[in-house]
Amino acid sequence: MKKNQTNRYPSVGYAAFFMSVLAVSTFVGYKLLGASLNTIMFINWIVMTLCSIPLGYNYEQMEKKALESVGNIMGTFMLMLAIGALAGTWMASGTVPAVMYYGMNILSAKFFLPAALVLCSIVSLATGTSWGTFATMGIALLGIGNGLGIPAGMTAGAAICGSWFGDKISPLSDTTNFTSAVVGADLFTHIRHMMYTTGPSYILSFILFTVLSQRVSSSAVMDTSLIQSTQSGILAAYKLGLPVLLPVVLVFVLLILRKNPTMTLLLGAIAGAAVAVLYQGFTPAAAFGSFWNGFEGTFENEFLTSLLNRGGVSSMLSTAMTMLLCCGIGGMLKEMRVVHVIVGALSKLIRSTFSLVLISEIIAYVAQMLSGSHYFSDVILQSTMLDMFREKRLKPENLSRIMEDCNTIGGVLIPWSSTGLYVVATLGVPFVEYIPYVFLCYLTPLMGLICALTGWGMARYAADEEIPE
Repeated sequence: MKKNQTNRYPSVGYAAFFMSVLAVSTFVGYKLLGASLNTIMFINWIVMTLCSIPLGYNYEQMEKKALESVGNIMGTFMLMLAIGALAGTWMASGTVPAVMYYGMNILSAKFFLPAALVLCSIVSLATGTSWGTFATMGIALLGIGNGLGIPAGMTAGAAICGSWFGDKISPLSDTTNFTSAVVGADLFTHIRHMMYTTGPSYILSFILFTVLSQRVSSSAVMDTSLIQSTQSGILAAYKLGLPVLLPVVLVFVLLILRKNPTMTLLLGAIAGAAVAVLYQGFTPAAAFGSFWNGFEGTFENEFLTSLLNRGGVSSMLSTAMTMLLCCGIGGMLKEMRVVHVIVGALSKLIRSTFSLVLISEIIAYVAQMLSGSHYFSDVILQSTMLDMFREKRLKPENLSRIMEDCNTIGGVLIPWSSTGLYVVATLGVPFVEYIPYVFLCYLTPLMGLICALTGWGMARYAADEEIPE
């Protein structure tokens, strides 16, 4: 874009002031006024314009650059809508309920905590929602854990680690799609790349929860009534068996063949609707209604009602709009060269890959502490650090991994963040009780630093590979 001759570079002080205004605006609107994140981000377009006036810009210039940035992620926007459609029809087809049903068979008294970890991981992976899993499976597990005499903080820790792990690696997750989109990384490349940090951290968490479980539940006998009632509710509402798993097989085969992800998920959603009609006995109107509006089933079990009635294209619209608005803000920041100035100041501190990753992780936590929003922190990281990763010939999935390691699960460590407040409000377990046991949230960013120090798991551009702008 051709710049007006009156446009000028901001000073380091003004750039810092600009970012502070953006953080304060987000915090006040989101936390104090209770406005939705989309409302705040849209209003921030005006805040950005007002702050850009001293630099010689006007709203038309800002809007044009924002829309250019938004246009670059429309493919991801469509992918997110396809994910919503798939989630809805897979609830109607019985695909996700079947995963839950079989997953509940792994619970035992002696290995309650690691089993809770794995179960929440499975449900979160299948549904794409950490918050939904935590609000349903987490509450159920807390009740079982209390009956076994297991401290509530331990059970909450296992549920948190499992729910957020499954969410991180689920292609149905809004945060997983958001982080890969804002840096321009392929979704499934991003998911695979996270396993360098998330995989070892998850294994270590599993071991730690196994040790804890052996200590606190060696003589406990588990009350399985809640599990049995949930499984009975699934059997009463659905027919299980091989047909309900066919949509999963279809999607995995197409992904292995490297077919377009959006078309793959849309075909998976249609397959789910077909199973719902031909095998579960839903009417075509109800099955395809779940495609757009989400599944709306009737269950005697309130637990199943709260967990399974979700999905649909409409469920992804709010998150997709958040992504578009945040990417627009990122485009404005680049146009005003605020990012350029900040990166120039930070570059003096960055002498190695390790220092680059360390500073990125610090920025992630600080941004989320200031705003309480992991989405806002993602945008700040993308705006300030992406170009620096490119300068060191590091691929964007390295940065999107940091976003997930520090932002997606990092909110659990910040008591006033939206995630921290949600955890306490949902389970009623105080912050100080669960915080010692969220092993995954501590270990994952540490693994990121180890990767940076050793070079293991750091994706780089080849010497003859062109770096995209």
